[in-house]
Amino acid sequence: MKKLIITLILLFTTIELLAYSSKVSAAYAIGIFDENGNGENIQHVRKTKHDYNGVIYSKIVVFGRLNGVLPEVKIGNSKGHFEKAIPIYNKKNIKIAQEMTYKHYSVNKGYFEVRFSNKLYDTKVFVK
Repeated sequence: MKKLIITLILLFTTIELLAYSSKVSAAYAIGIFDENGNGENIQHVRKTKHDYNGVIYSKIVVFGRLNGVLPEVKIGNSKGHFEKAIPIYNKKNIKIAQEMTYKHYSVNKGYFEVRFSNKLYDTKVFVK
């Protein structure tokens, strides 16, 4: 019984350490879309051209290794819910990044924030 308890403690400690060993070098907001697929690229803008209210989708790109920990994406007070991820490979077929899609419910307005392990990576775009 003691061996089982010690093994479980070591297992959970190892899992927590692996979760914090994620090496993310950059994360950027790249797009925002409504339910109909109408949207815009937000890479080099400070404010969106269109008003986005209700349910919308956002896309971010994360460079580096996630190790099972997802970035936190918010638009104003609306927290994004992870939908899917698409890997991005370089010419040597090595995975360098992921494009991730998030769904937001009841968006009014606010800044688009991308956080990873409580570190802010991108917050320059204001969504109307």
